[in-house]
Amino acid sequence: MKRNILVLIALVSILPAQDRKKEVREVKAIGCVRQAVEGGCLLLRTLDGKTTYNIFATPRPEPGIVITIEGTEFRGVTACMEGLPITVTKWEGTGEKCKE
Repeated sequence: MKRNILVLIALVSILPAQDRKKEVREVKAIGCVRQAVEGGCLLLRTLDGKTTYNIFATPRPEPGIVITIEGTEFRGVTACMEGLPITVTKWEGTGEKCKE
């Protein structure tokens, strides 16, 4: 009986942690698209220069343009070593070229 109670307590303590992992953080940003050092990886550096995202978007935006993105944190493994990985659900060009 004591063993069952200990198992139940352990399971109850794990459940809240699992619920937090399921939370999906949404991201909205505007920035300049750049080619990353790793082949095939794209970066979006925000216009204020504070954040760099590693973006996964279909269709892929061309490097050198300014875009707005909406997306969620990327869940999985990536070979891209720069930026915070984001799965882009929607992107739109602003018509501007990057200044950098």
